[in-house]
Amino acid sequence: MKIEDIRAALTALVREIDPTAKVVKADERTPVIRPSFRIDVLPMGGGAACNGAREREVDVDIWYYPKDADHPRDECDTVADQLLAALDSGFTAGGIYIPLDEDASCDSAQDVLVVQFSASWVETAAEDGEYMETLVYNKEEII
Repeated sequence: MKIEDIRAALTALVREIDPTAKVVKADERTPVIRPSFRIDVLPMGGGAACNGAREREVDVDIWYYPKDADHPRDECDTVADQLLAALDSGFTAGGIYIPLDEDASCDSAQDVLVVQFSASWVETAAEDGEYMETLVYNKEEII
Protein backbone atom coordinates (compact mmCIF):
# COMPACT_ATOMS: atom_id res chain seq x y z
CA MET A 1 0.00 0.00 0.00
CA LYS A 2 1.18 3.49 -0.76
CA ILE A 3 0.99 6.68 1.29
CA GLU A 4 -1.40 8.05 -1.37
CA ASP A 5 -3.83 5.22 -0.55
CA ILE A 6 -3.91 6.24 3.10
CA ARG A 7 -4.28 9.90 2.24
CA ALA A 8 -7.16 9.07 -0.16
CA ALA A 9 -8.94 6.99 2.51
CA LEU A 10 -8.61 9.78 5.08
CA THR A 11 -9.75 12.36 2.51
CA ALA A 12 -12.93 10.33 1.95
CA LEU A 13 -13.41 10.13 5.73
CA VAL A 14 -13.15 13.91 6.29
CA ARG A 15 -15.39 14.64 3.29
CA GLU A 16 -18.13 12.63 5.00
CA ILE A 17 -17.74 14.83 8.07
CA ASP A 18 -17.92 18.15 6.18
CA PRO A 19 -18.66 17.84 2.44
CA THR A 20 -18.40 21.63 1.99
CA ALA A 21 -14.86 21.89 3.38
CA LYS A 22 -11.96 21.78 0.93
CA VAL A 23 -9.13 19.29 1.36
CA VAL A 24 -5.90 21.13 0.60
CA LYS A 25 -2.56 19.57 -0.23
CA ALA A 26 -0.22 18.94 2.67
CA ASP A 27 2.45 21.29 1.31
CA GLU A 28 0.00 24.11 0.53
CA ARG A 29 0.39 26.65 3.34
CA THR A 30 -0.99 29.95 2.03
CA PRO A 31 -3.54 31.28 1.54
CA VAL A 32 -5.54 29.51 4.23
CA ILE A 33 -8.84 28.36 2.79
CA ARG A 34 -11.73 28.18 5.28
CA PRO A 35 -13.24 25.76 6.02
CA SER A 36 -10.65 23.19 4.99
CA PHE A 37 -8.80 20.07 6.02
CA ARG A 38 -5.11 19.34 5.51
CA ILE A 39 -3.94 15.75 5.90
CA ASP A 40 -0.28 15.03 6.59
CA VAL A 41 0.69 11.34 6.32
CA LEU A 42 4.28 10.89 7.39
CA PRO A 43 5.97 7.53 6.87
CA MET A 44 7.52 6.49 10.19
CA GLY A 45 9.05 3.18 9.33
CA GLY A 46 8.79 -0.26 7.90
CA GLY A 47 10.60 -3.50 8.08
CA ALA A 48 10.54 -7.19 7.43
CA ALA A 49 8.13 -9.42 9.29
CA CYS A 50 7.57 -13.18 9.16
CA ASN A 51 7.24 -15.12 5.89
CA GLY A 52 8.13 -12.22 3.63
CA ALA A 53 5.53 -9.85 5.06
CA ARG A 54 6.34 -6.19 5.70
CA GLU A 55 5.42 -4.06 8.70
CA ARG A 56 4.55 -0.43 7.92
CA GLU A 57 3.91 2.53 10.21
CA VAL A 58 2.70 6.07 9.59
CA ASP A 59 2.13 9.17 11.67
CA VAL A 60 -0.95 11.19 10.69
CA ASP A 61 -1.91 14.81 11.38
CA ILE A 62 -5.35 16.01 10.27
CA TRP A 63 -5.67 19.79 10.43
CA TYR A 64 -9.04 21.54 10.33
CA TYR A 65 -9.27 25.27 9.62
CA PRO A 66 -12.73 26.40 10.78
CA LYS A 67 -14.92 28.68 8.72
CA ASP A 68 -15.19 31.29 11.46
CA ALA A 69 -11.65 32.44 12.30
CA ASP A 70 -12.91 34.86 14.98
CA HIS A 71 -14.96 32.32 16.99
CA PRO A 72 -13.66 28.88 16.02
CA ARG A 73 -13.99 26.96 19.30
CA ASP A 74 -17.49 25.47 18.85
CA GLU A 75 -16.80 24.48 15.25
CA CYS A 76 -13.45 22.86 16.20
CA ASP A 77 -15.11 20.96 19.05
CA THR A 78 -17.84 19.63 16.75
CA VAL A 79 -15.36 18.48 14.09
CA ALA A 80 -13.10 16.94 16.77
CA ASP A 81 -16.03 14.86 18.08
CA GLN A 82 -16.90 13.74 14.55
CA LEU A 83 -13.30 12.86 13.65
CA LEU A 84 -12.74 10.90 16.85
CA ALA A 85 -15.98 8.97 16.30
CA ALA A 86 -15.04 8.22 12.66
CA LEU A 87 -11.54 7.04 13.65
CA ASP A 88 -12.68 5.14 16.74
CA SER A 89 -12.57 1.75 15.05
CA GLY A 90 -9.79 2.54 12.56
CA PHE A 91 -10.22 2.94 8.81
CA THR A 92 -9.80 1.00 5.58
CA ALA A 93 -7.23 1.99 2.96
CA GLY A 94 -6.31 0.03 -0.13
CA GLY A 95 -8.51 -2.86 0.99
CA ILE A 96 -6.63 -3.19 4.30
CA TYR A 97 -8.20 -2.44 7.68
CA ILE A 98 -5.86 -0.17 9.64
CA PRO A 99 -6.45 0.25 13.39
CA LEU A 100 -4.96 3.18 15.28
CA ASP A 101 -1.93 2.23 17.39
CA GLU A 102 -3.09 4.34 20.32
CA ASP A 103 -5.77 6.89 21.02
CA ALA A 104 -5.96 9.90 18.75
CA SER A 105 -5.12 13.22 20.37
CA CYS A 106 -6.75 16.59 19.65
CA ASP A 107 -5.53 20.13 20.12
CA SER A 108 -7.21 23.38 19.18
CA ALA A 109 -5.15 25.79 21.24
CA GLN A 110 -4.17 27.90 18.21
CA ASP A 111 -7.79 28.17 16.98
CA VAL A 112 -7.06 25.44 14.44
CA LEU A 113 -7.91 21.83 15.19
CA VAL A 114 -5.24 19.18 14.81
CA VAL A 115 -5.96 15.48 15.34
CA GLN A 116 -2.86 13.27 15.59
CA PHE A 117 -2.46 9.51 15.62
CA SER A 118 -0.18 6.75 14.45
CA ALA A 119 -1.18 3.56 12.69
CA SER A 120 0.62 0.40 11.67
CA TRP A 121 -0.22 -2.68 9.65
CA VAL A 122 1.35 -5.75 8.11
CA GLU A 123 1.34 -6.34 4.38
CA THR A 124 1.68 -9.93 3.27
CA ALA A 125 4.00 -10.88 0.47
CA ALA A 126 2.38 -11.71 -2.84
CA GLU A 127 2.69 -15.25 -4.12
CA ASP A 128 5.25 -15.32 -6.90
CA GLY A 129 5.94 -18.99 -7.54
CA GLU A 130 4.21 -22.04 -8.89
CA TYR A 131 2.37 -24.57 -6.81
CA MET A 132 4.47 -27.45 -5.60
CA GLU A 133 3.34 -30.73 -7.15
CA THR A 134 5.79 -33.07 -5.45
CA LEU A 135 7.32 -32.78 -2.01
CA VAL A 136 10.55 -34.56 -1.22
CA TYR A 137 11.05 -34.97 2.52
CA ASN A 138 13.95 -37.02 3.96
CA LYS A 139 14.70 -38.31 0.48
CA GLU A 140 11.15 -39.71 0.14
CA GLU A 141 8.62 -38.38 -2.33
CA ILE A 142 5.39 -37.38 -0.63
CA ILE A 143 2.34 -36.71 -2.80
